[in-house]
Amino acid sequence: MKAGLRIVALVLLSLTLCSAADSAATDVSHLQARFIAPCCWHENLAVHNSPIAEQMRAEIQRLVMQGKTEDQIVDLYVARYGEKILGEPRGRTFWILTIVPLIALAVATMALGEIIRRMAAHRQTPSVAVTGPLPDVDLE
Repeated sequence: MKAGLRIVALVLLSLTLCSAADSAATDVSHLQARFIAPCCWHENLAVHNSPIAEQMRAEIQRLVMQGKTEDQIVDLYVARYGEKILGEPRGRTFWILTIVPLIALAVATMALGEIIRRMAAHRQTPSVAVTGPLPDVDLE
């Protein structure tokens, strides 16, 4: 009976450790995905294939293993490269880059709707109607 309990305990412990390792790997890949590769400034660090991207992924992995928090790592890279290293800006820049375009889109949509409404109203106005028979005109 004791051997059976030991096996169950070992299986549960190994499942817990595997789950924790998967969670840590997910956290590292999520953290890597927050950055833009500084060699070209176009692609996500998690998927970019360049020597500097590989170095940065390894450094992030090492920093996570050392117990650094996500905020500490983000602050380190922002201090090194500036805010442009972040795939999604934080703070005031975030609001400017997300809210302002949404407001501009809403205003443009309303303006376009007003133009279409006016064009439709103008098209529906009756033209001058001729009442009665047309006069006979002899062009000779």
